Amino acid sequence: MSDERARTARPPWDFGYAPLPPSTGDEEPLPLDAVLALSRAVDPDLLAARLRPLASDLSVEPLVERMPLFWYRARASTTVPLIAVERALLSSEISLRYVASAVRSSFAVAPAFGPGTVAPVLGLLERRGRRWAARRPSRGEDPETPGRWFLRHEEGGLGVDRGRFGGGAGTRLAVIDDDGAGVDRISLDGEVLVLVERASQGTMHGALMVAWAIGSGQRADDFRGVAPDASPRLYFIPKPGTSVLALPLAIARAVLDGADVILCATYLEGCSSPLLDDALDFAWRWGRKGRGTPVVIPTGREASSPAGSLHASFSLGLGEPASDPRVFCIGPSARGGGWFLWRDRRGRSRPFANRGPAVRWLAPGDDMAFPLERRLAGSRARPAERLYHAESSGASALAAGALLLVLAQNPALRVEELDAIMTWTLEPVSTDLPPHVLPLADPDDVLPAGRDGDGHNAKHGYGQIHAGRACLVAGDPVALALQRMGEVAAAVMWSDLRRTAPVIQSLYSRRLARWSVRALIADASLLHDVCVLLRHARLTAGNPERRRAHGAGALLRALALLLRKLSSCRCVPRPGPRVSAELNALLSRAERATRGPVEQMDTIESAVADLAGQIGHR
Repeated sequence: MSDERARTARPPWDFGYAPLPPSTGDEEPLPLDAVLALSRAVDPDLLAARLRPLASDLSVEPLVERMPLFWYRARASTTVPLIAVERALLSSEISLRYVASAVRSSFAVAPAFGPGTVAPVLGLLERRGRRWAARRPSRGEDPETPGRWFLRHEEGGLGVDRGRFGGGAGTRLAVIDDDGAGVDRISLDGEVLVLVERASQGTMHGALMVAWAIGSGQRADDFRGVAPDASPRLYFIPKPGTSVLALPLAIARAVLDGADVILCATYLEGCSSPLLDDALDFAWRWGRKGRGTPVVIPTGREASSPAGSLHASFSLGLGEPASDPRVFCIGPSARGGGWFLWRDRRGRSRPFANRGPAVRWLAPGDDMAFPLERRLAGSRARPAERLYHAESSGASALAAGALLLVLAQNPALRVEELDAIMTWTLEPVSTDLPPHVLPLADPDDVLPAGRDGDGHNAKHGYGQIHAGRACLVAGDPVALALQRMGEVAAAVMWSDLRRTAPVIQSLYSRRLARWSVRALIADASLLHDVCVLLRHARLTAGNPERRRAHGAGALLRALALLLRKLSSCRCVPRPGPRVSAELNALLSRAERATRGPVEQMDTIESAVADLAGQIGHR
């Protein structure tokens, strides 16, 4: 069968799904370098004494001693099998969870943390992170330049709405990278060295990730990224191939330091291990004081060829860190939309990213403004703008910035709720190829040709991030319901009224709004109920006859029943005392209104209809 017939005959979800085969980890014996994961703190000298019969020069040093992570590194100049280390430590006072190599990858899953760790860990994280200073809102502006298209929805960017939703003030970003050149051109809260004595100065990769996600600083003339008011730290790890310990150790330290989002945009292929399993579990379950810290990783770009084929697969392996279920995997999109392809010397388009089932969302990865230009000494003029390849790593930096903007709108969001908001507000990506990408170097490069019923495509994930929409719905339940109905313009108008109209502001507090958003995400029936009221208001706005046909008090009754259901929602943690008191007060007022005179009920419902008409016709 010809290649063309094979392409047309294959299912719409299929492509040459064959990543580079993983290393077995058994090539040649190495000197002992292992991590001992325990259930509680133990004196390193005791551990060394237990293990010294295996190697006379064996040493043990603590890495992390913060519940639930108790990691100790054991090293010796001779080869010692890990199973021998495990057997030597199996005793009640040691409380061993597992032994893992610090240098070789593994698909082994770490044992689950003990059931008694939740409360102590949350208490620990309440006390951490205070030394990481948050930033206040800045007064800078986003200049309208061609290279800053990545902020603008009209050109295929993120749709950042700075005027309404700010710059992510109060949030913290941890960037994990292995190159530190150019850090003198950005403003950092701090630099953290993880298993390195100094940061490599090979490229500006780490500084670029910070600059695109956040910016180079908070002065008026500094480059402004997606979330310019967030506070960044850089965590430097060794170059790939020397350790699988550094990445999970950096993630754990960032969580303990209080990071709201963690970006791992450096080369991570072949880093899977029980240690990474522990670190990602720690971030997902206990980061941000138990709400979960999102970890963002790019798809990467690894070309391989399946057996018996001459086509490159560009496949993301299921065992790679980017495919972990506790990670947000980001692919790159092009200026103007669609999957990012680049032109080779012959003018043919080629991919710049892996494909696979784990790809979550797209963010801009095409050429964009280089954020680290130096000014001439004594000059206030902005340097000339030049474009720079962002690729999948730059796309993940922009995605991390978008998450920071959303969390600034609603810091109470759990990581699962953040996931839902980002996915609900995505910009759909067409599977049709735009004419400007032709000719292709290989038509197989742009497979699969279609998307699944849930909207997922191996190249595009579920779609392109739209930061403005995500921020819109994160902080207000009415805006959330309107957006889910497709009434995005009405949701924007409602958001504006909530900020500017005192009467609308007085309806409910920001605190109650944030909690209610979480309730609507968790409870599909509650979201339906809110949409019922909004659809009723849409149908009756400007039409008193329709409204009266339902009977005076029908709307108030539905509202009271909705508030009663909301107050007893079992899908999210119970609201705090102030939210609970406000919710009960609203419920009491609504119930009293349903028992009032008919004329009073009609007056209230008429006012609601007028408000709905204002929103729908602005």
